Amino acid sequence: MDRLCAQLQSAAANFGLTEVMPKILSRGGNIIIHLAPHPIVARVAAFTPESDSHIGKKLEQELRVASHLHEKGVPVLLPVHFLQEGPFELDGRWMTFWEYVPQTALPFPSPSEAVNIVNKLTLAMGQYTGELPILGVWDRIQQSVTRLSDHPDDRIQRLIHKFYEIDQVMRSESLQLFPSHGDAHARNLMTSPRGWLWTDFEDVSLMPRYWDLASFVANLALFKGDQEPTLRFMINRPDIVADREAFGFALTARILMSTLGNFDYAVSGHGDMDFACSQVELAGDFIHRVEHIIKGP
Repeated sequence: MDRLCAQLQSAAANFGLTEVMPKILSRGGNIIIHLAPHPIVARVAAFTPESDSHIGKKLEQELRVASHLHEKGVPVLLPVHFLQEGPFELDGRWMTFWEYVPQTALPFPSPSEAVNIVNKLTLAMGQYTGELPILGVWDRIQQSVTRLSDHPDDRIQRLIHKFYEIDQVMRSESLQLFPSHGDAHARNLMTSPRGWLWTDFEDVSLMPRYWDLASFVANLALFKGDQEPTLRFMINRPDIVADREAFGFALTARILMSTLGNFDYAVSGHGDMDFACSQVELAGDFIHRVEHIIKGP
């Protein structure tokens, strides 16, 4: 990590940034490093899956989508461009640069605020004319399913069985797909002096209807139960969820994706095992109840 910070100092000098003191803000799938005292952070891919040989193109797409959303009035964390646009490769590590935004205390969005925030994002994504991968974020989790195929936990095997059931529907020619953030959960909303900002656009994909709404509420409902206020608000408003069956499908798929992906990530030594196991403990039963939850009393 010291070597990475030293390399960033050298690269920053080439961009005209002086007296940079790199400060690591977080580590996960990406390492976030503040190029203090400048209002810029480097987002460095912590590791690159062997199957993802096009990470440079993927990060380029992420920057384009963020800029598009900003132009459409969606509050987003803004990319920073130096001498050239696009991602940078430094000693085998790919990275992008973004504005540094100080964390601000904000109350969690109310159900109506949350729906407005997600719907504004979804509407703007629908106006994006660039190429997007078909089921891109779903395909990435399929790699996790393959790696977990021999895992001895019966709960994992039941979730994998359900995954393949959903996967058949997901790939049917009759299923309509829409431009989506791909991973629009609450942890990808950042607090700032400007309010809530969307971040992390690396999973933008063509996905089923209601994918972003389902992504936002999936883990909230998984941990808080059937009566989670944002979930109830969504499914009790026909102007928000006009097709409950389609929403239930997206919700089930999103919980499977999150649970299996996070568990695989943790098993490989890159994620939070306690959180992943908590999801595994709850996911099977919750998915079994989704049909009842969506239909209502």
